[in-house]
Amino acid sequence: MQIETPKIELYRVRTFTEKLTDTFNFLRENWRSLLKYFLYMMLPTSIVLALPFNHFFEGYLKLATIVENPDVFSTSDIWLYGASAVGSIVVGIFAAILLQSLVFAMIRVYMRRPQRLKDIIYSDFRDDLFFCFKRSCIEALVGFGLMIVVGLIIGVFVAVVFSVGMKFGTVMTVLGVLFFYVALFAVIFPLMMVSPVYLLEDEIDIFAAYKKGLRLGFATWGGIFALLFVVGILSSVIQTFTMMPWYLMSLIKTIFTLTSDMDKPFFHSFIYAFIQYLTCVLMCLGYLLSEVLTSVAITIQYGHASEKIDGKGVSQRIEKFDEFDNF
Repeated sequence: MQIETPKIELYRVRTFTEKLTDTFNFLRENWRSLLKYFLYMMLPTSIVLALPFNHFFEGYLKLATIVENPDVFSTSDIWLYGASAVGSIVVGIFAAILLQSLVFAMIRVYMRRPQRLKDIIYSDFRDDLFFCFKRSCIEALVGFGLMIVVGLIIGVFVAVVFSVGMKFGTVMTVLGVLFFYVALFAVIFPLMMVSPVYLLEDEIDIFAAYKKGLRLGFATWGGIFALLFVVGILSSVIQTFTMMPWYLMSLIKTIFTLTSDMDKPFFHSFIYAFIQYLTCVLMCLGYLLSEVLTSVAITIQYGHASEKIDGKGVSQRIEKFDEFDNF
């Protein structure tokens, strides 16, 4: 059966409306394949992620009652609370890497495969998935290293300014915090361009990807901000809808825990805890699903920036013409 919808060309200049249109057209055309493999990979991941996250919240709930009951935390509780926090972070990072690898592997196949994502099976994108997963891990490690470097610079800055004097150090720290947030707001959007550059361009290395991603990002900063602002609103709707059951159950349990004069055995029963765990799985799935929309949108923005700044689409068409001419 012939595909009727025209293929979305990645590398072309777009208006803001065209960026949104192509983002939703891609999702509408490929939602079955995306949702199928999203559930295969992210549902088990969410089931695992919900375990330490739920326990982490239980520790937070105990922490909220520590004023009335100082003995609420035992030594084992502290260790378990810390382990659940670390577990939530580790599994959350793994989930983000796996999700990014899946989405960009699907995009790579869509651009290369004549049938796009129609009737796709795992073997059709397995190599792309492993390629993107390896590169996503490298990107995460480099990003973590950059965070450590920035943290050390901030720590040295604070130590130096306070060594001069307390008053001077306080003023400089306040100014430094303001500068940090302004710089973070300025660079956070261009940094999002690193992933599509690194995961879609096979020959580029990670540091060149950071350099190119920042260059394209700063050149189209306003477009990234506007696109992610709109997409962020839609993502927030998805996240709120899937988070609400878990939030309400957690809020009710918190109220009954803090109100010592009310009977509350049901809210500490296995049934309530299991239902709360299931709603936590739903919340994790909703958050990861909303990130699919963000990943597709930033990829469309990358294609626009690459064509507008570097003329990448023109270069590819010339290469294909030369290949045809030499056939």
